[in-house]
Amino acid sequence: MDDPFDARWLAAADPDEGAALTARLVAHRGYSGEESAVQAAIASWLVEHGLPAELRPVDGASANVLARIENGPGPTLLLTGHADTVPAVEGWTSDPWRARREGDRLYGLGACDMKAGLAAALLATRALARHRAGWRGTVLFASVVDEEAYSLGARALIAGGLRADACVVAESSWRPCLGAVGKVLTRVDVEGRAAHASWPEGGVNAAVEAARFVAGLDALPLGIHPRMAASRCVLALRGGEDRYAMTVPERARVLVSRMTVPGETGEDIVAELGAHAASLNSPARFAFALEPPFYPPWETAPDHPFAAAFARAYAAETGAAPSWAYTGFGDANLFAGDHGLPTVHFGPHGANFHQADEWVDVPTIGATIRILLRLALDILAPEPESASGDGVSGLTR
Repeated sequence: MDDPFDARWLAAADPDEGAALTARLVAHRGYSGEESAVQAAIASWLVEHGLPAELRPVDGASANVLARIENGPGPTLLLTGHADTVPAVEGWTSDPWRARREGDRLYGLGACDMKAGLAAALLATRALARHRAGWRGTVLFASVVDEEAYSLGARALIAGGLRADACVVAESSWRPCLGAVGKVLTRVDVEGRAAHASWPEGGVNAAVEAARFVAGLDALPLGIHPRMAASRCVLALRGGEDRYAMTVPERARVLVSRMTVPGETGEDIVAELGAHAASLNSPARFAFALEPPFYPPWETAPDHPFAAAFARAYAAETGAAPSWAYTGFGDANLFAGDHGLPTVHFGPHGANFHQADEWVDVPTIGATIRILLRLALDILAPEPESASGDGVSGLTR
């Protein structure tokens, strides 16, 4: 197949323009639930460049921003990322919301996680809108909210009837990812019986029984997967009254976070914890409930046509085949694990996520744009007509 990537596309992948757009987005504080300003900046940029911008309100959060570029019949490629950031921590050596460039590094809160990825997706979307010869189908850009908290934006996008054939989450991960562990959060309520603490034998100490429950968790097996590692962490253990009282605690609560691998479900985890509680022969009563947010694990097979197309685009840019990685949970779990989209998690290189002096490598912003464009030109390539008049989708050839 001839390489369709010519000077038009190279000009569209200017890393300095990518850095400038990233800086523009960094300038707007966008903590989870407070993304209105940065989403307005993204919508404004789209309009400035002649692209359609749709704001879709999200219950309990700000609005998602969508831009749909339709160019005849064909597959739909979703390019997406989140607009929110975690709060700024102590220790920044410059203003977190005033991007600072030193050589190839651009510093700022969210510069890498993940406003540079959004900038790359925006610039790739603009290039495809401007140069419509050579591809057919639809490119859907979506900047979603609340990923750092409950992924309300991604959930709303799916619930609103998302239709796509493949997805790139442009999260900063210069090593492309083809899967991630899931997350199950279980609340364990322990009910004992109150008594005067001078005569504890008259009651059932819920705090003690909860502690017995927690002490045995490490002995429970974890799911096994050749490319991902399951894990378990107790996030909270509370029992008794907040104020001093000589009373045997009648209630306690444990919060257990469980990273799951493909093949494990939330129901599996609750059943596992219930069996563990039953094995204690405790005089207390245990109740279990799944708490939000829930993320299913996901994995795209390396030989899937979409993964193969991404590998071609990556190799054309870098000169080497991707060494696939597997990452932590996020919006990709919902697009892939919940909605079933073939997905790749990939974006510019950077460091210090959720730390002071977060930075992104500017040249990789341009490289990310080029890889996204190569990928789009591959999977959205016009289909050659067969003798019967039927084409072969770029996602299946």
